[in-house]
Amino acid sequence: MLGAIKYNLRSIARFDGRDARQTFWFYVLFLVILQYAVGMALSVPMLGGAMTEAIHGAMNGAAQAELQARIMAKMGSYMRTTMIVSSIVSMVVSLLLVASFVRRLHDSNRPGWIAGLALGLSLAARVFVWIKMDELVDATMLGAGGDMTAAMAVQSKMLAGTLLGWAAMLIVVVFGAWRSTPGPNRYGEQSVRY
Repeated sequence: MLGAIKYNLRSIARFDGRDARQTFWFYVLFLVILQYAVGMALSVPMLGGAMTEAIHGAMNGAAQAELQARIMAKMGSYMRTTMIVSSIVSMVVSLLLVASFVRRLHDSNRPGWIAGLALGLSLAARVFVWIKMDELVDATMLGAGGDMTAAMAVQSKMLAGTLLGWAAMLIVVVFGAWRSTPGPNRYGEQSVRY
């Protein structure tokens, strides 16, 4: 596994040649773990701030509805920063994956432009989130005010961005799982597993 990660990090800008399935998927696993670790690191301050707000409110005798409103308001204040950093991390991970995915496509005798399609869908999903960010933060604030219907209506507008992101992941999973072509193909010799 470490060999696959080192190989892919060294070959981050190399779009020629072929990568075996095992090499590709170990690298994908590394990137997923990295992305979740960053996401968890971002969540801790947000949850800590919300819990601190709840504890202070409870100590001052706030009612349940007021506590919920205070927690949602605090989370809304962190949400924009979290969404920006998460989008940046997601874009970086997508860029780190492109060359490896192209080599994986080559190993199954498929053209590398398919990786460009997946990257384009992923970037479109991020742009969509950036465009709708203010609405989503406002929806959180509406939820803090108790208007959950309006908050859910705004969240349903995020469906298109979510579907774009899932479509990109589906392309990577389907084409990344394709069998390698045995022996040499038009992209070179059979790849070595790491």
